[in-house]
Amino acid sequence: MNEDAVVVAIDHGLHWGSYDAFDDPEATLRTLLEANVDGLLAGVPFLKRFRSVIDGYDVHRIATLDLLHNSTIPGRDDGSEIHTQVFSPEAAVKAGADAAKMALVYGRSDPAVLSDNLEFVADAAATCTEVDLPLVVEPTLWGQEIDDEFDGEMLADAARIAFELGADVLKTPYPGAAEFAPIVDHAPVPVYIAGGPAVESDRAVLEMVAGARDAGGRGVMFGRNVWQRENPAAVVDAFRRIIHDGSGVDEAAAALEGV
Repeated sequence: MNEDAVVVAIDHGLHWGSYDAFDDPEATLRTLLEANVDGLLAGVPFLKRFRSVIDGYDVHRIATLDLLHNSTIPGRDDGSEIHTQVFSPEAAVKAGADAAKMALVYGRSDPAVLSDNLEFVADAAATCTEVDLPLVVEPTLWGQEIDDEFDGEMLADAARIAFELGADVLKTPYPGAAEFAPIVDHAPVPVYIAGGPAVESDRAVLEMVAGARDAGGRGVMFGRNVWQRENPAAVVDAFRRIIHDGSGVDEAAAALEGV
C-alpha cells in the first residue's frame, strides 16, 4: 500500500466488543463502502464473513492480526496488558486481504508483554514477506508507563523501530504537524495517521488530516473519528477532498457543513 488513501478502521469489536455507533457490523460496513472509502481495516474473520459484500467495491482490505485487551473481562478496562497475535498472514490472504496490520505498544509495565510484542511483529513481518502481503505496523505509546501518548520524540523512535522490525507501512498517532514532519521525513515507508478517540469538533478532525497531509503523510487510518460522527459518509467525503484533491480545511469544512 503506497498511495494517498482514506482508510477506515473497523477492527474495534475485535479488541473491545460492542461500540457506540458500531452495534450493527454489516450496517456500518455498508455505510462506509457506499461512502467510497479507499480502504478498510478489519479483523480476519470480519473480512472473511463479509467478503461477498466487500467484493462489490474497489477497496483495499487490511487485516488486523493481533488483539489487545485491557481486562480479562470483555469490554472492561482494569489496566491489564493482554496483547497477542491471533491470526496469521496466511489466513489474511485467504480472507482476501491485500495488507496486514499489527500494533507495537510501548510503555508497558510488564517488559515481557513488550518482548512478546516485538517478537510476533518481527515474525509476522517475515511471514508477510513470504506471502507477498505488506505489513502495516502501528507504533503507539499506549502503555501505563507513558504520560503523553503523543510525545513526538518517543513516537519518532517507535516509528523507526517499527520500520527496523519489517514494517512496509506505518500507522502512527498524530502529535501535531511540527513533530509529525520528522517522522515522515525519516521513514523510508509510507506514513498514515491514526485517529484515536472521536474528536469533538469536525473542524479539529479536518485540521488533523490537513496538517498531516501538508507534513507529508499519505492519508488516514481513522475509526471512531469516522463512524462515531453524525454523518460518516460526509466525513469521508471531506477527508477525500483534503487527501485526494488538495482542498484546504475551510473548503472541506464548508462541504461538510453543507450536507
